[in-house]
Amino acid sequence: MEKQRSYPELMDRFRRRAEETGATFETAGAFECPLGRYEIHFMRMRLGAGTQRICISTGMHGDEPAGPETLLEAMRRLRDNANRLDADILLFPCDNPTGWELNTRENWQGRDLNREFMKQGQAEEIRIVEAALAGQRFDFTLDIHEDIDTYGMYLYERARPGRASLAEEMIAALRRRGCPIEESDVIEGLPATGGIIVPKGPLRRSDLPKAVYFWHHGVLQLITTESPGKLDLKRRVEMQLICFDVFIEALAAGRFVRPEAVTWDI
Repeated sequence: MEKQRSYPELMDRFRRRAEETGATFETAGAFECPLGRYEIHFMRMRLGAGTQRICISTGMHGDEPAGPETLLEAMRRLRDNANRLDADILLFPCDNPTGWELNTRENWQGRDLNREFMKQGQAEEIRIVEAALAGQRFDFTLDIHEDIDTYGMYLYERARPGRASLAEEMIAALRRRGCPIEESDVIEGLPATGGIIVPKGPLRRSDLPKAVYFWHHGVLQLITTESPGKLDLKRRVEMQLICFDVFIEALAAGRFVRPEAVTWDI
């Protein structure tokens, strides 16, 4: 297993960005493997009264580098808009340290960590992440991913009844900027319309992606962005940030404030 990137260098970049933006930089836990010892980190940004609870994640798959690059710039944009935002934001910059270093979707064991939530005998990385998330409930979650096989952007979205689609606004913003959209009627085996997958019906309750874990833990609305891996990295980051700017406007408008007395149980 030959390392192609440095995880400590990536975390140094996030540590500096946390200092620049007023975020905390914390350690969720550590694990050891044949490649060495790794710490998994998260950051927290509290803006205003912290009313809207948000979680933003990336770096689940090591061959999707636009995610961490997007998050580094996204933190700047959150800071620059802090005076009009009211949110408590948890940020996970890289859940898969060994995959990042090896440039592989899976971790060093060949396990897809985005199928390890709420799983018996789960990978150590996800045990650490789940422990960091324990007892927390979010109003909106954003998972930043890439699809290495596509030339067009697409999104997953799931929302509780009565909530307006944010994915539609993101796709509209991408179209206005001339960005390619994945227009297939079926994406990753799921029905899609205009670049948006809206999973229907009940969801399984074990061996889960992180987004589904959040759904079972009461999130009001979630989006997973998938930038097209066939394009160059700079363009992919630009497309992710167009979506992120739409999220910032929704956050500024208070669209993720949880209605009183509304809960969604696991």
